[in-house]
Order: sequence, then C-alpha cells, then structure tokens
Amino acid sequence: MRNRLLRSLIFILAAGAILLLYFFVKPANGNLPKCLFHEMTNLYCPGCGVQRSLHALLHGHVLEAIDYNLMFILFMPLIIYFVVVFVLDKKYPLSSFIYTRTFSLSILIFVIGFWVLRNLPFAPFNWLAP
Repeated sequence: MRNRLLRSLIFILAAGAILLLYFFVKPANGNLPKCLFHEMTNLYCPGCGVQRSLHALLHGHVLEAIDYNLMFILFMPLIIYFVVVFVLDKKYPLSSFIYTRTFSLSILIFVIGFWVLRNLPFAPFNWLAP
C-alpha cells in the first residue's frame, strides 16, 4: 500500500510540473533554468533543450521540439513506456529486454555520441544543437 501511495504521489507531482510547464512557462521570456554544464563550458550536454522541447511538444509544435533536442524526441516512446510501467507497477514484455546490459550499453553509446556530435561546429552536426 505504501509503495502504491508513493508512486501515486510521484506521478501527481510530475503531472503538476508538466501542467506548470504547459500553462505558466514561456521559454521566450527566459524563465527556464539555464544548463550549468553549458554555462561553465559553453558546450551542450545531451539534456540541453529538453525543457524547451517538452514545452514545444506540449503545445503541439513537433518540429520546434525536434529542433531543441532530437534525442529527447527519439527517446519519447521509451520514456512513455517507463512512465506506464512505473504507474501501473506491473512487469511488461519489454522489461526483459530493456534491463539487459546490451540495451543499457547501447543507450549509453547513443547518448555519448549525441553529446559529441551536437557540439561539432559544422553542418550537419551543428543542427543538433538547441
């Protein structure tokens, strides 16, 4: 019972944060937090642009969301899967594949590759920067 209550609380807090992002945040006003890694190094981390991307996605601007962070959009089905599994607290068929070392290593290599490529200063890689 306690586990279910904790999961419900986390889900409600996350939904509330998404609602706040949808209704009250305007990225054009600059009221989103700045990336500390980018501020210190002037390089983009893999997560740079995720908040603006989610904001654009929530408002139906898919191309704008892709422009902010392509990796986030590509991982969206996986993120949704994890949210559903977390909320329902059940084991699903993909779980046996997702929790393998090979899958984790593949994701890690993809994220590091995206991180490196989005910081290259020439086309087409500079298009990956937010």
